Amino acid sequence: MAEKSLFDKLFGKKESKEELEEAARKAAEAAKREAEKVAEKAKSEAKLAAEKAKSEAEVKAKEIAEANKKRVEQAERYKAEAEARKAEHEARRAAEEAARAAAFIGEHTVTADDTLSHIALKFYGKALPPYYKLIYEANKDIIGDNMNIIVPGQVLRIPALPEDLK
Repeated sequence: MAEKSLFDKLFGKKESKEELEEAARKAAEAAKREAEKVAEKAKSEAKLAAEKAKSEAEVKAKEIAEANKKRVEQAERYKAEAEARKAEHEARRAAEEAARAAAFIGEHTVTADDTLSHIALKFYGKALPPYYKLIYEANKDIIGDNMNIIVPGQVLRIPALPEDLK
């Protein structure tokens, strides 16, 4: 359609009411189609965003599951190590207890006329200070702070002689 001159625009034939309604209807249909396109585009974008969020959530859930699995494995490893240390400690303590038990050669029940030097003479063949002090140190919890006071009826453990006293 040719461009209308200024005169035609101002004084030219006016468009009829039907033509104006038809133009408005066409513009409304075009606007509706455009709105439907925009709505469809927004719907597809929302669907893509939901799918992306779902896949990201699945990846995150897998990462969390893997991290939890590693923590459980680490906790089991720590538990096994702790049990091994405990078993080792108990074995060492049992060995020390056995060594301590083997470190005593006998027991002696104190009578009224006993002294630590008499007991040392009886078990070691010598009544010198290193020998009766060895008996005292092994039985300090029974005898008390004064090695000169032993009470009849006390049961004293007699330790084996160390290498330097043999």
